[in-house]
Amino acid sequence: MLRILKYLAGAVILVIAALLLGAVPFPASSDHAGSAKDRVTIYVLSNGFHSDIAVPRLDGQTFEQLGLSEQDYPVQIDHVKYWAFGWGSKTAYTSLLAVSDLTVGIAAKALAFDETVMHITPLGDLKAGENIFAFEISKSQYQALLKNMARFFASKNPLDVTQGVGDRFYAGNGRFAPWLSCNTWTGRRLREIGIGVGLWTPTSQALEFGLHAVASKS
Repeated sequence: MLRILKYLAGAVILVIAALLLGAVPFPASSDHAGSAKDRVTIYVLSNGFHSDIAVPRLDGQTFEQLGLSEQDYPVQIDHVKYWAFGWGSKTAYTSLLAVSDLTVGIAAKALAFDETVMHITPLGDLKAGENIFAFEISKSQYQALLKNMARFFASKNPLDVTQGVGDRFYAGNGRFAPWLSCNTWTGRRLREIGIGVGLWTPTSQALEFGLHAVASKS
């Protein structure tokens, strides 16, 4: 009983720490020079559980820079405006279509330093709104973002699994952990290019603290 109480206390402390550190903004970049044509709009999508970074297709230029093939996607490519990128537990990511699909077994395996995958989903037009956060960044920041995300692909060949929305999974680099989650991954990629979200964002709530503060309002 005492051991269980210790685990529960540890979990509560982690949640409190995540919320507090998520509310502490990382110093933002001053890279705001240049005209509108020299800037790129990206989005962060959060559903209260998981987060993705959505980047523009740019007529195939984005995939070309990442060494990926648009031909691997069973969609009308001309209708794709954005690609949503996410990183996470292989077991959970490839098994869950909704939070309601989560089981004790899936959660246990995911939390036990599970292998990871990169996930890409084709999207149409996006607009800032509830759970969709917009950021205008410079081209140099955009190139850095792509370079940083590319590090997490262990392979550029899609896995034989899908969520059925024209998406694709790829073997990922790194191991999943409660303190190194999909939301931690998103927060780190943003901080790397100077977007001042919270210092540690293992939960979507911690991540959204910073997103609400620094995202474009229009």
